[in-house]
Amino acid sequence: MSSHFEEAFEEEFEIVSMEDEEGNETEFVIIDHVASGGSRYLLVMESSLMDQEEADAIILKEIAINADDVTYEWVEEEKEFERISVLFAGHEGEYDIQLD
Repeated sequence: MSSHFEEAFEEEFEIVSMEDEEGNETEFVIIDHVASGGSRYLLVMESSLMDQEEADAIILKEIAINADDVTYEWVEEEKEFERISVLFAGHEGEYDIQLD
C-alpha cells in the first residue's frame, strides 16, 4: 500500500539510480539540472533524505548516453564544482545552495 506522499513524490521528481563499485544501488532524486560547456549537470540528493529540512546534495555530470542507459559521475574537480554550484545557486527553485 502506497501513501499519498509517496505517490506525489514519484510524480513530482525524476529518480535516477546509481551503482557503486561494490554493486550497491542508491536512488537519487533530481532536484535541478543545468547545461554548461556542452555538458549536462544534475543536482541530486539521496531519495531517503528528501523529508529532511537540510540535506546534502551532490552534483553529477552526464558523461555518456547509451540506448537506455545514462552514465553519470560525481563532480570532484574543485573549479568545475564551484562553477556549476554558482549556476545552481542562480536558479529560481525551492532550495538554497550553501557551499561548505
